[in-house]
Amino acid sequence: MTNPLIKVLIVDDDTIVRRGLKATVDWSKYNMTVVAEAPNGKRGWEEFLQYQPEVVITDIVMPEENGLEFSRKIKGQAPNTKVLLLSCHKDFEYAQEGLKLGASGYLLKTMFDDQELDQFLTCFQQELIGEPKRPAIEQSSFQESFLLWLSGYKNDFEKRLDQLFNREWAWLNQPFYAFSIQNMSFLNQDNISVSLSLGENLTYYFISEKDYRPFLTRLTEEKVEHPNINWIYAGPLTGKQDWIKSVIAFHHTQQQGEQLQQYPSILLQAVEYIVRNLSKPMTVSNIADAIGMSRSHLSTLFKRGIGDSIHSFIEKKRLQLAKELLEGSTLTIQEIGEQIGILDAKYFSKWFKRCMGYPPSYYRTEQKGEKFQTK
Repeated sequence: MTNPLIKVLIVDDDTIVRRGLKATVDWSKYNMTVVAEAPNGKRGWEEFLQYQPEVVITDIVMPEENGLEFSRKIKGQAPNTKVLLLSCHKDFEYAQEGLKLGASGYLLKTMFDDQELDQFLTCFQQELIGEPKRPAIEQSSFQESFLLWLSGYKNDFEKRLDQLFNREWAWLNQPFYAFSIQNMSFLNQDNISVSLSLGENLTYYFISEKDYRPFLTRLTEEKVEHPNINWIYAGPLTGKQDWIKSVIAFHHTQQQGEQLQQYPSILLQAVEYIVRNLSKPMTVSNIADAIGMSRSHLSTLFKRGIGDSIHSFIEKKRLQLAKELLEGSTLTIQEIGEQIGILDAKYFSKWFKRCMGYPPSYYRTEQKGEKFQTK
């Protein structure tokens, strides 16, 4: 007996995104069909009530009704509906709020990965059809489980990680180094202890302390012949929690286009704290207290390891996020200021002009290809 098609609803205020998803994804591969699309949560809710889809793919920032409120209503009406969020926010704050509401995960529109979408849809298909009997995520590869976990999917990845650290990866309870490498087509396998791929061009490697210098030398030699190779690395690290902090920090900084050469392990915690708290007032003392070290020591270590003072680094991250929100969202100037910890719209406009040389309204219209009109 053939299973009925799984109904999908796509909600996004960008027509190109909606139609692109509908046209380019092979929905039949997942026994799915797109039954409707909508430009905002308000219209999406009307379509949801009419079609009762089992899968909803929704943007977060939309006019009239945003994706978070839309998701809350969906989960209140039909808790088993699979909700996948699309986000332009590199600090993941909104996406994380969506996960608390019951969303299955999120994808960054700015770094859209077909492999991640495929894994989500495959899991949804298996879970909704109910075959095989045990949850599909338990049967997926460790690689897939890892990728879904990074995207916020609630799976058994950390349980599997516990098992590995007690057995095959027990050596990671001793000092090791973590690498995130882009565009590396060849590596000396003798020096690689553990590797995990994230798409075709990005791989994480975990190297024992004794092997890390030869490995780093090899990377440097390869970069001479292949200049597009880039990497960041951290260490020495020890144990599962350091492993988790390293991959999360790598994921954040990679999404933000960083090309840093090294993070000592304590800086992983500092960077992670900063990118997760851009919407809040933040001082060096706050960060130092959060990671358990003195203010002066952190400031010195941060400047030496990253090349910027903590204040400059925070300013750059806030400017980066502000530009992204101006380009890819319909948030007001006031709301964007609040997202980066500047609560006064006038001060935000002055700050942005000081950083960029022109006001945020000009930047937004220029990025959209419109001629700026002065009043």
